[in-house]
Amino acid sequence: MIITLKKMVNKPSILTIVRNDTTSTWSKLHRGLETHDLAHYAVESTLKFTKAFYGLINEGYTVADFELPKEQRPFALRPENLHPEAIITEHIVNMLEVELLNSGFNNKLIEELEVILKNNSFSIPENLNRNTLNIIRETYHKLYNQWLVLEDGQELNIKFMS
Repeated sequence: MIITLKKMVNKPSILTIVRNDTTSTWSKLHRGLETHDLAHYAVESTLKFTKAFYGLINEGYTVADFELPKEQRPFALRPENLHPEAIITEHIVNMLEVELLNSGFNNKLIEELEVILKNNSFSIPENLNRNTLNIIRETYHKLYNQWLVLEDGQELNIKFMS
């Protein structure tokens, strides 16, 4: 799967995803959502998740499916039906974005995530530890920095192995 983010300065940036079967989906992005999508890539690729955002896109869902009001989404994309990987990914992504906004790492991210997940009847993924968290952060920050230096109309292309 190929993920392409096209940077647009005076209008919404564009996310295009070409699935493994060569079909595609795309969307204009709300300003700032680019970092969210980059964090999704870092989490899902590092933890080898196949049932979170990009995995679901690769299965045939569209970006527009995720943008619908919850009750109008396809059955599998409604919050109550999402795979645990999707829920866990969203929590990690949100925590990574808070770190980015705060300009510093949260040394207790895994512990805090564990509490959040436990309160929602989920558990920490077996392969999430300090080492994989560091890989996630490195990947996210590398992509974020690549995104920052792009000029209007330039693209960031990422290959997602699924």
